[in-house]
Amino acid sequence: MKLTRLAGECEKGTCPTVYAVDGTEDLIIQGYVVNDVEALTTIQLPDGETAVRIPASLIRRIVP
Repeated sequence: MKLTRLAGECEKGTCPTVYAVDGTEDLIIQGYVVNDVEALTTIQLPDGETAVRIPASLIRRIVP
């Protein structure tokens, strides 16, 4: 799977980042793991999914 970096919170290193999956319309989001029980109960994630937390400013960078 080839990824293209669209936007990140830092120039280099490991920080919240949005990637495009080449050849698809999918995105991969790198963020902070959500461990808050109340938040996870609200979301009700099905098997095979997870939740990550990212700054809203990161999404603003990729939306025209």
